[in-house]
Amino acid sequence: MTREQAKEIALTEIKKSMLECGEDGIYVAAPQPGKNTWTWKEAYESVMNDTCLENTKHNIIDSVLEFYEYFEKYDNRFSIK
Repeated sequence: MTREQAKEIALTEIKKSMLECGEDGIYVAAPQPGKNTWTWKEAYESVMNDTCLENTKHNIIDSVLEFYEYFEKYDNRFSIK
């Protein structure tokens, strides 16, 4: 899977969730000092810019690629070519 394919998968899923929850809905929350919630809009912008969510080391595109690699290694039924 290419980085561009991973980006498209992430954008598709984020857009679906934005329609259901609204762009100000919570994408993720983490108990930490300072910023501890991120919205779907922030997630969308981070994927569009291929950057980490603000104040994190979490890049959503990297997560999609890691998920794909895991399934390629452990489950041959999952395949995107």
